[in-house]
Amino acid sequence: MLQIVLQNLIPAMQNAVMAVIPLAMLLALASKEQQGKIKKWIWRGIVWGLLGAAFIATAKLGSKAVKREVFEGMVLVAGLFGETLLLGLFFWNIRRGLSLGKDKLLGGAACLVVATLLLYHGLEVILFPINLFVSATDPASMDFLLQISGFLLGLFLTWLTGLAVFQAAKVLMPKKITSILALQLAVIMTKQLVILIQIMMARKLLVIKGIMSIMGPIINHQAWFLYVLLAATLLLPVALFLQRKPEREEGLNPAQYRKILIGLRKKLRWGAVVTLSLLVVFLFSTAGKSYADEKAEIVPAVPVVAEQGQVLIPLEQVSDGHLHRFSYQSSTGEIVRFIVIKKSGSAYGVGFDACEICGATGYFERDNQVVCALCDVVMNTATIGFKGGCNPIPVEYKVAEGKIMVEAAGLEKEKDRFK
Repeated sequence: MLQIVLQNLIPAMQNAVMAVIPLAMLLALASKEQQGKIKKWIWRGIVWGLLGAAFIATAKLGSKAVKREVFEGMVLVAGLFGETLLLGLFFWNIRRGLSLGKDKLLGGAACLVVATLLLYHGLEVILFPINLFVSATDPASMDFLLQISGFLLGLFLTWLTGLAVFQAAKVLMPKKITSILALQLAVIMTKQLVILIQIMMARKLLVIKGIMSIMGPIINHQAWFLYVLLAATLLLPVALFLQRKPEREEGLNPAQYRKILIGLRKKLRWGAVVTLSLLVVFLFSTAGKSYADEKAEIVPAVPVVAEQGQVLIPLEQVSDGHLHRFSYQSSTGEIVRFIVIKKSGSAYGVGFDACEICGATGYFERDNQVVCALCDVVMNTATIGFKGGCNPIPVEYKVAEGKIMVEAAGLEKEKDRFK
């Protein structure tokens, strides 16, 4: 039971917290601006980002016209532009001693950053419960309730972390908030750039000899971006605790001064909550994930046959987040292998057990990651089902009636790869 909860809690939390932490820092910084103009821009970004993510999620569910790679690529480019502009304007205004609220361009940049963060991460958060419901064979079952509970608990932990970060950050001076926020955005921008390069490589828009040897290790350890973001955010309680005790101002009586000190101690408690929240997120992302994926094992190819031209695979057979291999005997005797994996708890990646570069050497699972058997490159699970690079060659499929449906004709078409 705990594994089911964790398998849904962890991806929801990891995805949402990458957007919520910088958003909380931005709101804390905006609270320092008396006119409230920056805060209005940020809230516009929140509304536009969430509405945009809901619109794309609806469009994606209702049509195949939405290409997720293209959408994510566009959002990442816009996000990188907004974050670069925002950081430049922050430091420019603070260095010149200007009020943040007087710079309309800064407000627009903050709006763009928030909107793109929520568009990118919000889409997955919205699709997550929808796909849980679609793939459920019995929405009243205990497994489904545990899955939904895990998802909601992940969002609750993210909300609590964001609230603590906001309350702790707004106690600090704008320069300190900006410095920590700059570190956080640098981490996020680096991850966005890696994903963008990965998409360009998969689409063959970026073909550079030897780039895979550089990008491979980075792609294989993308979880480290979350850990670095948590470490950067840990500077927040550190800065809070290092603040000097306020001097007693002239004219204050002892009771008034004690009241100020009591107020300060209350604010320091939020620093402790931030530390605890970050620790919880880290433990769930490391030890918790290791436990959630504990039952991982290499699954041999399971023979399947076509019924009325279609191979049917029950969703509950492949919904554990691990790699599943299937074998189909073609009309001329070739054993055509294909793989199925549930991606981040929200979608399925279906591809041949072969790629354009390494041929039909296939894939296996190691430490909960899909690895090419020939070149040992670890696949980004999110890109399985897309063309390019060492990705499995995509297999056309659809999900209906609790099953993945693969056309036998599509498997027959690629049978020569497995001779």
